[in-house]
Amino acid sequence: MVQSADHANGVKTQVLQRAPQKAPSFAKPKTDVPQELKEELAKLIVLLARERIFLYIHCGIFLSANLFGFYIAMRAYNGYIGDEMTKLLMSLTPLLFINAIALACLAPIKGTKREIARLKEKLTYVKFQIEYRNVF
Repeated sequence: MVQSADHANGVKTQVLQRAPQKAPSFAKPKTDVPQELKEELAKLIVLLARERIFLYIHCGIFLSANLFGFYIAMRAYNGYIGDEMTKLLMSLTPLLFINAIALACLAPIKGTKREIARLKEKLTYVKFQIEYRNVF
């Protein structure tokens, strides 16, 4: 047993003293990211920021148009002298038409959200290509 323990220690010292070998070429990860992927990643980030700005602008237009319609309806209701039914009908007219026009802003909001989702998916794919480029 003593002899086998010495033999084992001798093997350990031989392994530790041996010079490190180069890794085979197929095992080395690629360290440089291709310029095309860098450019595409930068382009996607800018496009995503632009679409988010468009989304905020569209939501702002929608909310401001609805608030304007509500403001005009309240002014018509409080400013008209008459019975309650006439005041209600006078206030519903601007509320209905101005807010119906504001509903037209919902289509660009939905399209912008769809574009943001598409850009996020493409951005995830480019990041995946950059991270696992040595596999491809």
